[in-house]
Amino acid sequence: MVGLTGGSAGGSAGGPAGGAEPDRGPLVLKFGGSSFADLDGYARVARYTARRAAEEKRPVVVVVSAMSGTTGRLQKTLDVLADDPPAPVAAMLLTSGETVSVALLAAALDAAGVPALPLTAAGTGLLGEGPADRARLVRADPAVLLSGLEDSPVLVVPGGQAVDANGQTVMLGRNSSDLSAAAMAAALGAGTCVLFSDVPGVCTADPYLVPAARTLAEISYEGVRRMSRYGAKVVHESAVDWAERGNVRLHCRPFPWSGGAGVEGTLVGEGPEAAAVVAHKSSDVWRFRSGLERRAAARGLLAEGLRTTEFDSVAGTYLVVPAGGRGTAAHLGAGRRHDDLCLITTVGADGRAEHVLVSRADADAEARRCHALLYPDPDPVSAPGPAAAAPVKARSPHSDVLFGSRPVPAAEDGAH
Repeated sequence: MVGLTGGSAGGSAGGPAGGAEPDRGPLVLKFGGSSFADLDGYARVARYTARRAAEEKRPVVVVVSAMSGTTGRLQKTLDVLADDPPAPVAAMLLTSGETVSVALLAAALDAAGVPALPLTAAGTGLLGEGPADRARLVRADPAVLLSGLEDSPVLVVPGGQAVDANGQTVMLGRNSSDLSAAAMAAALGAGTCVLFSDVPGVCTADPYLVPAARTLAEISYEGVRRMSRYGAKVVHESAVDWAERGNVRLHCRPFPWSGGAGVEGTLVGEGPEAAAVVAHKSSDVWRFRSGLERRAAARGLLAEGLRTTEFDSVAGTYLVVPAGGRGTAAHLGAGRRHDDLCLITTVGADGRAEHVLVSRADADAEARRCHALLYPDPDPVSAPGPAAAAPVKARSPHSDVLFGSRPVPAAEDGAH
């Protein structure tokens, strides 16, 4: 059993790069929800998995997320029915999207002639503690996965899920498929864990907001962890911890992977630090009358498993909280929410952070301005250009299989 990880990554298609040592252990691949924006995505992932398994002749563990947009719609549906449902009930509902993806990918692999074993949370070997809908990962047992690999060369497992001491399924928080993949790679002794998403790699800003964002060829564990800590949607912070402790390299790259220039992705391991800009567009800004009140709120939210950003400005004392988090209301009563404001954070390569509050209408422009200060337009002759703008973020129409095609109804009076 292992506690945490850190690692090594590949060149062209995820294999060893340059003079790096050959990879070891099973191949661990994680596919984010954008890989399943349509049903053809499951077939594409199945074909890619089959090719990699045939080329590398080693077992494969495929970690899957829910279809893009599904978990958010599940959360909204739950909010309509109950202000504060029991955590095990929330976990049961919110983990269903990954369970659907496991079944659909296993079916696509079977259709492609690849024997694959679909697993539930109990088959991951991951143990969580704390609230069932945002548990903390405390252990990764390789024996459970190795037992599965004795029965099948390819395992398909749900991302972001574990079991508690009673064997009940728990959720490791939103966007935690990275964490599952890194922990399993560490437990299995894999040298590399490949994280596929809809962006080119680890970028110096969200490429959906800042088209000039640069894709970093490599970055240190601490560099990407710092970005995540300040709110960047790069790699789950705890995934970086598990990767570093387990000596697992994280290879962040886009899917589908075409093999063209500029899609090599980012290797997370022993690379340099990097500066970045973070726009906290999916967070709420709360103002408090004193630092004492704000610190009390931040401590309470951290105990609930929610990280926040604290900062002061000439206008007041602020706390930035992830939007939609359950259990936040009890800790924020002393504050006032400002729906019209958005925080922009510039994270320096030296670790220092600068915060600026702007109106939500100006957030994109301010993020681009801050990024241009960090990364002025390069000399077109001596320096590479910025990364190409990412496509429009996809949301799967097939998430309507549960809800129907109509929008989720708004909460009536008395509901949230």
